[in-house]
Amino acid sequence: MTPIPPDWLSLADFLAKIGQFLFGFCTLCLALWAVTSKRRDLFRTELGKKQLDELGKIRTALQSIFFDLHYLPAIDQTIRTMGWNIDTLKEHDPESWEQYQRYKNTSLELFYKFSDASYFLFPDWIDKSRRKEFASEMKCFAPFTLMATSAKNQIEREKYAVKISEMKEHFDVALRAHA
Repeated sequence: MTPIPPDWLSLADFLAKIGQFLFGFCTLCLALWAVTSKRRDLFRTELGKKQLDELGKIRTALQSIFFDLHYLPAIDQTIRTMGWNIDTLKEHDPESWEQYQRYKNTSLELFYKFSDASYFLFPDWIDKSRRKEFASEMKCFAPFTLMATSAKNQIEREKYAVKISEMKEHFDVALRAHA
């Protein structure tokens, strides 16, 4: 057997090291590409989940406001008839007081979400003009106190209830189309 010249051995070793380096470099580049592209996809997926979750919460809150809106005049009438104030209502009729507080807090929270055009948990496929229109309708009932809401006549409250129902329907249609 003839011996392999040392020059060839060093050349083969050099070529093997270059191949190993290129293979490692390509693997590293592929891993970096996968991490950056998958991270964006993962972020989009998580954001989409949060947006759907938020829409579900907002729809539930709209239903709560719709329900509570019809009881506020009765609560106001009770306060007037009995000569109470809000603190006395809390003491003597805690269920009505909780309902009023729920209406006020839920309405304020939703009002800020609908009023903020850049609220990121509304997906792009929820119509911004309808959100803005609903926010202006809510503004008529602000500051969402018992007196401010009860001061509205029955027609105004019914109009607001219809707007709430329309917004819930818009959410339902948009969710069916994009889910």
